[in-house]
Amino acid sequence: MSRGRIRKALSGFYYVDTGQTVLECRARGKFRQDGRNPLVGDWVEVRETEPGRGMVWEIEPRSSAFDRPAVANVDQLVVVASAAIPVTDPFLIDRVAAIAALRGCGVVVCVNKTDLAAGEELEEIYRSAGFPTVRTSAATGAGLDRLAELISGKLSAFTGNSGVGKSSLLNAIEPGFSLKVAAVSEKLGRGRHTTRHVELFRLSCGAEVIDTPGFSSFDAAELDLELKERLPETFAEFRPYLGQCRFINCSHTKEKGCAVLAAVKAGEIPRRRHRNYSRLYDELKNIKAWDK
Repeated sequence: MSRGRIRKALSGFYYVDTGQTVLECRARGKFRQDGRNPLVGDWVEVRETEPGRGMVWEIEPRSSAFDRPAVANVDQLVVVASAAIPVTDPFLIDRVAAIAALRGCGVVVCVNKTDLAAGEELEEIYRSAGFPTVRTSAATGAGLDRLAELISGKLSAFTGNSGVGKSSLLNAIEPGFSLKVAAVSEKLGRGRHTTRHVELFRLSCGAEVIDTPGFSSFDAAELDLELKERLPETFAEFRPYLGQCRFINCSHTKEKGCAVLAAVKAGEIPRRRHRNYSRLYDELKNIKAWDK
């Protein structure tokens, strides 16, 4: 029996890195019976059945897990955004950041394509909100050293709307990486998906990264009852004011005596972040306990 980490899952096969070799594995039927599936990022016990092949025998407890994309034990999400085509709507960043907070996962905001558009305003929104941020250009190399520092020693999942340059960034950080890069349609203002499956890579800077297919992976399936109940605490800037409102069940959207709204008015919470909170609140408010 060997211990390893699942680096890729494809068509029912799991590719497990034991440190000595990579085994192509099937999973025991008991996992399906128990309603569990091995995920990319899982630490597992594998039993080799023949040279180069094996069976996933046990799945170790996870520190974090996401449903879509199906990944486990991620330390942080690197949300790649752009102020150039395709322009990233900050609401998408806030939506992913809220889900990450719910899952106990960190978030790094990376504003890419600065050779085409500086992205200073987008960077400032998230720097002032307390997120580690970096502006980069995969084309010129600007900011890549800082990005490498932020991901070194951690397992990071790169995500972002299609065409913002996730694969280009990974290729630039790790020359010879050769992930396929999407062309961006100027007419549509978005890129074509090139990542068709989830895969974990180890970089020479000491980082491990998961490349995933775009923001669409983090869809409404993750916006559930738990997020509805805990949404205010997923916005870090709100936390000092929670519990100080006039009403116990304050939604922090329009109530009188709301400490969060007072902080927004005083400039202590960015208005754009609060607007995006309100959009998320509206998406979630009609979810009922029996929908869970």
